[in-house]
Amino acid sequence: MKNVLHCLAIILLLTSCWKEKHEEVLGYAPVYGSDTELKSILLTAAQPIESGGKIYVYDKMLYQVETGKGIHITDISNPASPEKKGFLKVPGAQELAIKDKLVFTNNMKDLVIVKIENNTATIVRRLPDTFKNLFNHSVPPERGKFECPDPTKGAVIGWQKKKLLNPACSY
Repeated sequence: MKNVLHCLAIILLLTSCWKEKHEEVLGYAPVYGSDTELKSILLTAAQPIESGGKIYVYDKMLYQVETGKGIHITDISNPASPEKKGFLKVPGAQELAIKDKLVFTNNMKDLVIVKIENNTATIVRRLPDTFKNLFNHSVPPERGKFECPDPTKGAVIGWQKKKLLNPACSY
């Protein structure tokens, strides 16, 4: 009986000394958004370029995609002194074309046609799910450990690379 009590005491002491493992790794965390935020397209003040993408020149204006966020608009009528005019906020934007003063871009999976005039942006037409295969946010863009998505926080609209503590998901 004494041996059993001694063994039990040793086991209790050992388990109380074990600490929860804290593993810090570089991985991906989901970025969430609501349907209202995702479909909102606004013309805002000029912003600095962070992750520049495709460019398009039309009528002395340069349009540059800010990958995943929108389109920078710059007046290049004086090439020696370009002037930033604004930023068209379009969540998920990756593509860009312009015809007859209309901006064609993707808003996540949708193709949107936007008219910009008098410092406002108006959606002329939206074609839902035109780019069905362009966005698959069920997993991060690279293999490895990641923070599991939480559906109660909204739809996953992208992934952000950062340090994670004990991520539970991986692929």
